This record gives sequence, structure tokens and C-alpha cells, in this order.
Amino acid sequence: MPELTLLFSSAGRRVELIQCFRHWAKHLGISLQVVAIDMDPEWSPACRIADRFFRVPRCTNPDYVSIVVSICRKFQVNLIIPTIDPELLVYARNRSLFAEVGTEVLASSEKFIEVARDKATTAKILRTHGIPAPLTWFSSQIPKRLAELEFPLLLKPRGGSCSKGIKVIRSVDQLDPDILKKEDHILQQMCSGREYTVNCFYDRSGACVACVPHYRKFVRDGEVCFAQTERITAFTDIAQKLSNIFAGIWGCICFQGFVGEDGAVNVFEINARFGGGYPICDHAGGTFAKWVLQDLAGEQPDHNDNWREGVRMLRYDAAIFI
Repeated sequence: MPELTLLFSSAGRRVELIQCFRHWAKHLGISLQVVAIDMDPEWSPACRIADRFFRVPRCTNPDYVSIVVSICRKFQVNLIIPTIDPELLVYARNRSLFAEVGTEVLASSEKFIEVARDKATTAKILRTHGIPAPLTWFSSQIPKRLAELEFPLLLKPRGGSCSKGIKVIRSVDQLDPDILKKEDHILQQMCSGREYTVNCFYDRSGACVACVPHYRKFVRDGEVCFAQTERITAFTDIAQKLSNIFAGIWGCICFQGFVGEDGAVNVFEINARFGGGYPICDHAGGTFAKWVLQDLAGEQPDHNDNWREGVRMLRYDAAIFI
């Protein structure tokens, strides 16, 4: 029986993600060990269901990488799976250090991650390549561009995540003069319609082998609670285009967009990692976790795009008692 060890970074509440990997490991006959790390592991549900867990500092701490490398060396970790945006570049830039101890990082190229982490650059590059994206301005540009604005607009951090710090601006009067001085915020055209997350998997050559959109019926703190898978050709086309625009995409990424009443799409964000809604993708047949394990075990992944439409996810709160 093949033996593999995965490390889930910033494990937090990613219980469902870990369970997806455990399910497919059992299905494939792989003996899987799960290591989880977090800043506060005693209060992390995912750490509590892992085989081992460890406390680590914030990913911006100068000792962070050496601490994680030592954990990987000690427990012979085969693959690190980052789960939050701020740590992606840390892992991508230190890929060679992890490789020295036999650990691979499930992360795309630095260049792609840098774009995905910057909402202004994301919108600019998408629009340059003919992918519909909302009009976007740096907050400092606004005083000179007021005539171009059509309210309402969204004010958001340029590198934010989890819907934190987003504010709806309905008129010029609501533009905070202090915010307009900051380059770390953007104003973005507010899209309308049905909101979607599109889970995509790219093989080692950078080809998109699966694209699984789900409608975000209800979202809490940036993470989807109620969702349903739907096939949307325009999103599949965009997922394929990303392969041509960016070099070095590998593994699971997700992007978010809207579909208007007229069927037109808009993409406003790319996340270069497993999204919080990945479990519905897995349950519908977009078995990205399985393909990662097959690849690690030296098998040919059975990539396919034959997932089921109309699968619905209705999340609820569960508890771990200690």
C-alpha cells in the first residue's frame, strides 16, 4: 500500500477539504497521514481531526519557512497544500527549500499568484485578453476620474480575501477622503446577476482538465454555504483561456464571477488555491483531490470533465468537542 503524507497549511476550519483527501486515499488504497499547521491549532477544527498538528507563526514571520521545512523533514511530508491567499507567495518563492527535503508545494507559479493576489492587476489582464471583468480604478485615481464613475461601486482592498473590508459606495458623498489617498484600495464596478465560483483543475502541463462552476446561493463571511453546480460554457472558455494567458498554473484554482440576466459573464477575482466551496465540486465528480493523490502516488490521474450538474450543497454548523 502506498504511503503519503500531506501537510495542510493554515488548516483552520478546512475539515471538509481534509476529508475529501482521506476519502480518495481510502478509495485508491493509499495510507494517508495528515499533518496540519495553524497559528492557533488548539482552536482549529481541522487540526483536531488531523493525525498531527503544530503551532506555527504567521506566514510573514522570518522563521516561518524554516519551521515548516523542519516539520516536513521530520515527518517526510510529500506535499504541502496551502489554504489561504497570504501564504501562497511564501510557498511559491521557497519551493526549492521544500524540494530539498522531498516536499512538493501545491502552488502555481509566482507570476500567476502575484496577479491573483492583486485585484487591480487581475481585472486589467483579464480585460486585455478579452475576458469580461469589471471596470477598476485605484482609489487614488478617483478624484481625477469622477466623470467616469457609475454608482454603486465596490470599495475593496487590492489584495483582500474572504470578502473582508469590502464596502458599497452609492454616491460621491460616501467616498472617504482618507481612503482615496491609499494605493492599497480599489474601486470596482459593481456587477449584477447570479454569483458563481468556478473550480478549475490544471495538470502539470498547465492544461485545464476540468471546470466546475457552482451558483453561490448564500455566502457567509466570504465562504459559500448553499450552492449548486451548473454547466456554463462561458466559464469553461475562460478557464481554458487562463492556460494561455498565464504560465505555471498547476492544481486547483477558482475564480469568481457573475452571470447577468442577459447571460453575459463578468470575472472579478481569481484565487490560486482550493476554495472554501471545493467540497461541492468533489461531490459532483470534479475529484481534484483524487487526481492530486494519483499524481503523488506515481499513477496517471484519470482527469475528466464528467461531473454532475444540479448537485446542491446545504452547509450547516457542526462541532468538535474536546
